Amino acid sequence: MSHLKNNLVFSSLTILLVTGGSLGLAQSAHNKVSSQKLEAKNVNQVSNYSGDIDWLTVSQPTTPTMNNGQINSAFINRFNNAVILDSKTGQFVIDKNFLPTNTTQMELASLNKLISDANAGLKGVVAQAPKGDVVQVGNSVVVADNPTTAKEIAQGTQAKTVSTHHNGSNYIHHYWWGYHIGISGTTLHKASLGLNAAALFPYDKWIPVGWVISVVCGILGIASGASPGGVVFNYSGLPGTPYGTIWSVGWQ
Repeated sequence: MSHLKNNLVFSSLTILLVTGGSLGLAQSAHNKVSSQKLEAKNVNQVSNYSGDIDWLTVSQPTTPTMNNGQINSAFINRFNNAVILDSKTGQFVIDKNFLPTNTTQMELASLNKLISDANAGLKGVVAQAPKGDVVQVGNSVVVADNPTTAKEIAQGTQAKTVSTHHNGSNYIHHYWWGYHIGISGTTLHKASLGLNAAALFPYDKWIPVGWVISVVCGILGIASGASPGGVVFNYSGLPGTPYGTIWSVGWQ
């Protein structure tokens, strides 16, 4: 995510209310990614891979982004089989044997850029997070602010309350295409009081946390101090955006 500002630390946070049109709120859905399957629930699409390379061969070239700036789920699905998390290096790499034969140079350049940005963020967060807070699940990595949350998110077993909103947890689920992020209601409230956002959400300095919180709350039409619960959303660093793109915002 080269356009993300490296080592950006917010010493103070002014929460901005972003107004405008609203996006459809998606229910929190944690993607379970493996080399053979991507459940892209948080982009309102489910695609199951059977491992049939012929199907990948005939899939059509596509762009990495959609008109609204969010990453194209068709692009994720097209190349998901070709990206693995190397167990030795802890970095995302391309397995060229699984690239569609009709991959274009433009697609490959976009894919390499997304992976390079993802590796930079992943390397930084793993270096600073306690070992227990980091859990690999398939070809993705969950980093949370405590070991229990990290395991629950990785296993998809985090308890849900009966109410529509609950406090939620702080975590970042790293994929090669970007992040699936949860921010607790407590963190949102503390941030609204001017506390240091990076200190509240410390495990990824590659993400401009203050900006993220302001945008997310703006999409939901709330001030962070008035949030009825924690939030969850997708975040990707994409060309042409000042920091990145946020989409599929919902409640934890």
